[in-house]
Amino acid sequence: MLTALVQTASLLIKVTYSVLHSLVSYIFPPTFKDISEDVILITGGGKGIGKKIAIGFARRRPSHIILWGRHGNTLEQTQKEIKELGVKCSYMICDVSNKENIYDCAKQVKDAIGEVTILVNNAGVVYGNPILTSSDDDVVKTMQVNVIAHFWTQKAFLPAMIEHNKGHIVSISSVLGLMGLSGAGDYVSAKFGSTGMAEALSDELRVLGKTGVKVTSVHPYHIDNTMFDGLESRLSRWLIPPLSEDYVANKTIHAVLTNRCKILMPRVMYFLNWFKNVSPIDVTIALARVTGTDRAMDGFKGHARAS
Repeated sequence: MLTALVQTASLLIKVTYSVLHSLVSYIFPPTFKDISEDVILITGGGKGIGKKIAIGFARRRPSHIILWGRHGNTLEQTQKEIKELGVKCSYMICDVSNKENIYDCAKQVKDAIGEVTILVNNAGVVYGNPILTSSDDDVVKTMQVNVIAHFWTQKAFLPAMIEHNKGHIVSISSVLGLMGLSGAGDYVSAKFGSTGMAEALSDELRVLGKTGVKVTSVHPYHIDNTMFDGLESRLSRWLIPPLSEDYVANKTIHAVLTNRCKILMPRVMYFLNWFKNVSPIDVTIALARVTGTDRAMDGFKGHARAS
């Protein structure tokens, strides 16, 4: 009985401290960590959010930035823009849906450049079909790119981070990794998977005592780009307009530089996620109907959209 009381008291003290620490950190933001000696690898780094993140990191002058993607022309252009900022940059054609391709490219990176210390798992695809009309191949591809690839990249680069107790894993997820959306079942499932993986990895590193290896899970709302072209709801028209790629990239970089474990954007998503979790299902269904989010994918344009 005494042990249980001590453990409960200890938990309450830790919760109180964590809440106060978070409040102080919000009012007085922590200083940015130095990344001048870091080697950063970004999947899907040739365009979209990946490109914006790469260029944003380049302004912090890391040791080297490596871009992975499927299209040499976009990767080359991003490389050029980063080099113009005076930062070393390399790119590789790498299909992250292919495990062997990931491992082969990872070996080339280690041999030619060295160990990656900041890994940004950004590559993603969306097909935008209801579950029953999604092709088997599309479902498999979505899972391979959006979540399974994270296993292979982490297996390739995380051991060295653990050995040196220094590194950072970044998972670009989505608010759809926290709440569902009709018409995007495969994408939602994969993003829930990457969210769970990030949380599990954080726990594993904590158990190992590797406090120098950080994990950040990023959950943006609808982004104003071609990936979800045609997605629209009354919520996005009335209250929360789509986010710009620059905004998402800047918030992601800020979270990495301040070692945030999870960020939702915009901030109202913290409340909406909490509200969804504590409300009866009938309430969330009614809210979806009022805001039009239950039919938001009806106007989705195109099939495979990749980042």
